[in-house]
Amino acid sequence: MLYKILNNLYTIFIQLYIQMFERELLVDIEKYLYTDDILLLYGSRQVGKTSIMKMLQEKEKRPTFFFDLEHPTHFKIFNQNPDYFVEYLKFQKDWKWENIVVFVDEVQYLENPTSFLKYLHDHFSSIKLIVSGSSTLEIRGKMKDSLAWRLLKFEVYPLNFKEFLIFKWKDILAKRVRNLIPFDETNDELKMLYQEYSAFWWYPKVVLTNDEDMKKACLGQIVETYIQKDIKDIGKIRDVEKFNTTLKILADQSWSLLNISELASDAIWINRETLKSWLFLLENTFIIWTITPFSNNLRSELIKMPKIFFCDNGIRNYLLNHYEMDWSGFETTFFGDVAHSYRFKKIQFYRTQDKKEIDFILNETPYELKLNYNGKKLIALDFFKEKYKKDWNVISLTKKEKSKYPVLYPWEI
Repeated sequence: MLYKILNNLYTIFIQLYIQMFERELLVDIEKYLYTDDILLLYGSRQVGKTSIMKMLQEKEKRPTFFFDLEHPTHFKIFNQNPDYFVEYLKFQKDWKWENIVVFVDEVQYLENPTSFLKYLHDHFSSIKLIVSGSSTLEIRGKMKDSLAWRLLKFEVYPLNFKEFLIFKWKDILAKRVRNLIPFDETNDELKMLYQEYSAFWWYPKVVLTNDEDMKKACLGQIVETYIQKDIKDIGKIRDVEKFNTTLKILADQSWSLLNISELASDAIWINRETLKSWLFLLENTFIIWTITPFSNNLRSELIKMPKIFFCDNGIRNYLLNHYEMDWSGFETTFFGDVAHSYRFKKIQFYRTQDKKEIDFILNETPYELKLNYNGKKLIALDFFKEKYKKDWNVISLTKKEKSKYPVLYPWEI
């Protein structure tokens, strides 16, 4: 009993602590606070959706209401007639129909969120709606097309490396990463922090926990509640053992080519259609990503095998029980940070029939990753430049005085 009380108090403290740090996405969201759009924040559990909504609530000058649909009372109120909900609001605060803001956390729990939100939007223009959801599959299944033009979506990513530094009280280093401080003396410290970022990565609660064992415990809690419960419930997974095996294989193969037939065989012989449905589920619940190969020929691009990435290197490390920086962890971390931070329109990789390979093509610019680059010639980069007339970069945690190519630290991109 005492442990549960202390754990709950610690969770509350962490949630309040997280709200001290502003996220970069806030700037984008704040542009639309006074439009007539419904704002939807979506992303996996624990990435900070609730904290962002609380930050918006604290800044708001209009009267506000906050509802968490995981709370039974709030859930009951929302599953009533929308007019009943409006009457409930009137009894809570004497707002007299001036503009108010209603925050709804985990909106996917509503039986029919489309009808509810559409009715409030169309009949009560004085109510600004800001809602959140944790699963694109559930949101896609419940948010119908009739709501589409009323809805603005914001995907809440986990912490990027700049935000990670701010959460670690390393504001000066964060400015260095933003290229606001033009000197290199900080790079050794940045390397150490980048390795920690890679090991445990993006969840705010994990970042704010200093003890390594507690970080692992936090990751384990996320795996148990989100992956092993929520996602399996969403996907109605019956063969739990094979699903768990598949998950670990995917974690081990992050950054590898995705071969459906081989993976189905490795995962204790599941059929291809089941595997495809699991991959679709995992990609739409923010566990994995796939990227396509670079090609000027669309047909060629579509028929080649994609690469698969685990979205969160910390969760991947937990599943593998391996927290040391290695090649696959370096590539997975870089990919995730790039995808979250820079919103590149297109992230691809390059691979020829004779296996000349470049790790990433970002907006058609090649980037080759080398955990420790020795400065020597890289045949694939030269081949790509000759064929496509594109400049290139090497991304590495080491820089040599003499190098054939421009070398960037991962945070310098």
